[in-house]
Amino acid sequence: MAALEEAIKAVKNCCGVTSIDISPILADPGLFAQACDDIYQMYEREVFDIIITTKLSGTVFAAALAARMGKGLIITTCVKPTDGYLTEDIEGNSGSFSVGMPEGFIGKGTKAVVVVDQISHGRDIKAAINMVEKQGGTVIKVSGFVEVSEINARKKVIKGYPVESRLFTEDF
Repeated sequence: MAALEEAIKAVKNCCGVTSIDISPILADPGLFAQACDDIYQMYEREVFDIIITTKLSGTVFAAALAARMGKGLIITTCVKPTDGYLTEDIEGNSGSFSVGMPEGFIGKGTKAVVVVDQISHGRDIKAAINMVEKQGGTVIKVSGFVEVSEINARKKVIKGYPVESRLFTEDF
């Protein structure tokens, strides 16, 4: 983990919130493999059916986990309400918009996990959870490689769900 921490840089994003630039980890094959192993270890003993991720919070680690575990992957993204998509409206920094996921891949009793690169405000993650639950599924865990500590989404937005992250902005 020390090599991962050394590669990371804390930066202020466009909203003035501390964020972590994971580009050095993604660009280095060894560090990227190590980070993917860390995410895998969060789930190697979990029993679930599908991985959900959000385009707004990053899909890299979710895709790597899905490939390694042989699980399906659903990506939620900004969409205009349309047939075949379940949508949720969320309030963003620049107003409200809809995020959605294709219908028909989550059934009653489906156990899902939400995996993102970075947990920040959590609104997109909560929308993904709501869409899973509206289709009869259950979210059993939420994880991020990085969590923006100062926003505290785990207590404010995605409370009531087990949340695990590998790195926290407060540590940088």
